[in-house]
Amino acid sequence: MHTTPQNLNPKIDFKKVVLAGNPNVGKSLIFNHLSGMYVEVSNFPGTTVSITSAWYKNYNVFDTPGIYGVSSFNDEEKVAKEIILQGDIILSVVNALNLERDLFLTLQLIDMGKRVSVILNMMDEVRKHKLVINSKKLSELLGVEVYETSALKGEGLENLEDAIKKARQGKEDKFIKEKLNLVKNEIPDQAEALLFLEGDREVQKKYPHIKLPVEDIREEIYIHRRNRVKEIVDQVESIDTPGGLFFSKLGRLALNPWTGIPILLAILTLVYFFVGDLVAQRLVDFTENTIGKGLIEYNIKKLVALEIPTEIEVKVLDNEDNVVEN
Repeated sequence: MHTTPQNLNPKIDFKKVVLAGNPNVGKSLIFNHLSGMYVEVSNFPGTTVSITSAWYKNYNVFDTPGIYGVSSFNDEEKVAKEIILQGDIILSVVNALNLERDLFLTLQLIDMGKRVSVILNMMDEVRKHKLVINSKKLSELLGVEVYETSALKGEGLENLEDAIKKARQGKEDKFIKEKLNLVKNEIPDQAEALLFLEGDREVQKKYPHIKLPVEDIREEIYIHRRNRVKEIVDQVESIDTPGGLFFSKLGRLALNPWTGIPILLAILTLVYFFVGDLVAQRLVDFTENTIGKGLIEYNIKKLVALEIPTEIEVKVLDNEDNVVEN
């Protein structure tokens, strides 16, 4: 390892590959596999944040600080953002055990128009927890390639070169496109345009003339992306048991309007018969006649007959036929 603030060979313009992901998802292990023995460590200009880079064949690979989103709230996020913006290819490293958390960043990278491949790491832990992730379906929903790895065990790392070569822009989201159209004439770069709409102050400083309700737009984008993540996870993740697979399939069918409405009607019918017949009739009849009259009322009368003279008992019960014989 050697340390230098400069590129290894600034005369050669290699494509930049950026590893991006949440903290503790295994980026460094994947980077170490790509980099081998020789890496560069330097401080990003104007910060004390260390940047690690290396050469991998015809690519310049960069490891970034762990982030939950592309923004500028602290030095680590600023550095990661700048490297991602300059990157040609993004390997979005995801902890497969935390899809709902990690895919938020992945979708943001896709919304930025970056060329992305998803590295679904820690798949050994997924199997250990009896979970199933449909990588093929995830790839279809995101519009990019998805590769399963277990970096700690070295599994799947042989596919990283393929992940770099096949990185591409993901599936375009209609809602995001509508929002980007608000500023596309003033901000032609899609990544910068999205960051502007998401309230990135550094990007906003470059376009002070654009007047939009960015706070509201940012909230709308956040909620929309969070809902997209949940919908995706519901379709690709299930429990590795017969019951888990069944309910996972049922959940996917319930999300489809063509099958969801019949399923809803069937459930409502079952609830109606359960509440109306079993609870309202059979259960009420059992508690009223069997428990109420058969047990409680009978024993109360018997207790009264033992302690109170018949004359008083008749007046209380107002019906001599109801007197319990000793």
